[in-house]
This record gives sequence, structure tokens and C-alpha cells, in this order.
Amino acid sequence: MYDSDCGNDEMEMDFLRDRYEEMDNRNFEVFLSFRGEDTRASFTSHLYAALQNAGIIVFKDDESLPRGKQISPSLRLAIENSPISIVVFSKNYAESRWCLKELEKIMECHRTIGHVVLPVFYDVDPSEVRHQRGDFGKAFQRLLGKIWNEDEEKELYWKQLWRKTLGEIGGFSAVETLSSRQ
Repeated sequence: MYDSDCGNDEMEMDFLRDRYEEMDNRNFEVFLSFRGEDTRASFTSHLYAALQNAGIIVFKDDESLPRGKQISPSLRLAIENSPISIVVFSKNYAESRWCLKELEKIMECHRTIGHVVLPVFYDVDPSEVRHQRGDFGKAFQRLLGKIWNEDEEKELYWKQLWRKTLGEIGGFSAVETLSSRQ
């Protein structure tokens, strides 16, 4: 499902699972997926604080992510071990290859193991996500343009996969919120 240059991910996943078990068997209850530049210092930080204050164990990646082409095995493991994911869609979410690969893993877990997915549409309409239109669609086109320059065959594969995934999640019942800056 992910780029072929993943290396020996299975061994790394086994190692990470062992490390997870050593860390007091504490799994995350919620995985937050968001585009940092859009919502990290605003909506997502408030959502994270509210969930933590309610006693919910939340995975929120605060480190600046490497600009690699694949999500790390540790993030995939965090998604798999969290029964719920909250996906905060924002105007530039679809410009991040990392966010879309995270989303694909989240939706794979939804389809295969019943992972609960709660989309939040932050200053973007669900139909923009479902049909890749408006500012959200423009961000998606910018990403596809970058991939197209790398490898035409990969671009077609990811374009089809991500369009299907975005269409699927865009049809979920969700929370819509407007930016407080408006």
C-alpha cells in the first residue's frame, strides 16, 4: 500500500510493538490527524487539551515530521492501536502527502478492523473534501502536480486511491467548524 522503498517495515513494526508493550501497555485511545500549519496552534491544540482534560489518551504528533514519502512505522502503529481517529480536514490538508497517507491507513483500519473515524471539517465544507473542490481541491491539485513531476505511474495510483478515500470519508457524518478568524 505504501511506497516500495519501505525497507524492512515488518521487522520494525514487530520491534515497535514490543517497545509499546514495554511502555506500561498504555495504548492511545484517539489518534489525531491534522495539517500542522493550518490548525496545530489553534483548533487542534484546543481539541487535544479538551480530550486530555476528559481523561482520554491522545496521540498527537508534535514533532516536525521528516519530509519523507512514507509515514513511519511508529505512526502506523499508533493508528492501528488507537480505536478512534479524529481527522481534522483543513484547507491545506490535501496538499500533504503525509496527511493523505495517514488518512489512507486510518481508512484501511476502519474497513478492516472497525476503527472509528470522526472527521472534523475546519473551515472547509465536507463536499469540498468529497469532490476535491474549492480551496481543498486546489491544495490536492498542488500535491498531485508535485507527484506528477516525480513519477507519472505513481501519480495515477495515488490520485485514484486518494480520490476514493477522500470521497468515502467526505460522506461520513461529521463536525463542521468555521475558523474563528472569519
